[in-house]
Amino acid sequence: MAAYSVPGIVLYQGTPVLQASSCNYQVITDNKDVNTLVLGRAGHSKGAKKVQIQVDNAIPQAGYEIDWPGIAAAQAEIALTFKIANKTYNCVGDVRDVDIKSSVDSPNSLSFTFHGRLVSQL
Repeated sequence: MAAYSVPGIVLYQGTPVLQASSCNYQVITDNKDVNTLVLGRAGHSKGAKKVQIQVDNAIPQAGYEIDWPGIAAAQAEIALTFKIANKTYNCVGDVRDVDIKSSVDSPNSLSFTFHGRLVSQL
């Protein structure tokens, strides 16, 4: 039987975000196709690369684990780290798109998207 990696984690200021229920790390290259009349797709041009981290977070009864709405409202640059499969991605950017949800038969939750750049990969 094969062994698989454990779930990934997000760290803010070096501390794991414990209430995260899911996280998604994306590298967005913004590359563009170069199409020509004779050759068709002749290649691509490199775009401005960025990373995006989407986090869904449960809200404990005591309140937010981390004040993501406040961080987004401040529009400040922060450091966020994503760890998965023995890889560490250290990023710098800003928190956007904070979404707070409350519904019947579901725990209260908060999600946000981090947009930034990769500083180091270990």
